[in-house]
Amino acid sequence: MSHSIDAGLLPERTSLSFVRTSLSIFGLGAACLRWFPLHSSIALIGLAVAGVLVASAAVCERRSRRRRMKRFAAESATPAIVTGAMLGTSVVLLSCIGLWILLR
Repeated sequence: MSHSIDAGLLPERTSLSFVRTSLSIFGLGAACLRWFPLHSSIALIGLAVAGVLVASAAVCERRSRRRRMKRFAAESATPAIVTGAMLGTSVVLLSCIGLWILLR
């Protein structure tokens, strides 16, 4: 009895998790606008940079999805390090800005 594996499911789930994470970070950024002082340009610049990172990660994920699915089917897949690093950096940046505002 042979087991057939659909090579498209795992990369698709990874892609969907990147999309969910991106939307969550955008939501966090929108919520942070409520607490960021309007006169704090550093906080707004940091939020804009985080937004650009998340948008870039979403574009990078969208463009590389088909290539990653082909690589996964050929069993030569590599992790999406750049996309993950952009999302992780945006979370760290938002966290640092939040701490800076709290301690200020």
